[in-house]
Amino acid sequence: MFATKTCFHGGVALARTKSDLIRDNDLEKMSETLKAVAHPVRLQIVNILMKGERSVGDLVKTLGTKQSLTSQQLSILKSRGVLKSRRNGNVVFYSLENTGVKNIMATILTEIA
Repeated sequence: MFATKTCFHGGVALARTKSDLIRDNDLEKMSETLKAVAHPVRLQIVNILMKGERSVGDLVKTLGTKQSLTSQQLSILKSRGVLKSRRNGNVVFYSLENTGVKNIMATILTEIA
């Protein structure tokens, strides 16, 4: 049985009662976002874009991957709401749409460093 007292871990309130649980539809969104970034190339893309907007060409060059693979990974991240894009002529630029992902990434990097 859950206690009624709120418990904190690292400054974050943890669920202690049924009313503290995350709603099912929010859990689905969270799960989809985490799955979207759970790939080495996509994690590296997020890492690069944490420093600001980049063109697809810049990302391909920095990652050292083929343009088709990079575009596929960018498409997955964009479709899941992690990234946004803008076009300037023939050049497509990507940046982070979901600031929560940036915060998660920064936390993970701090923990493994």
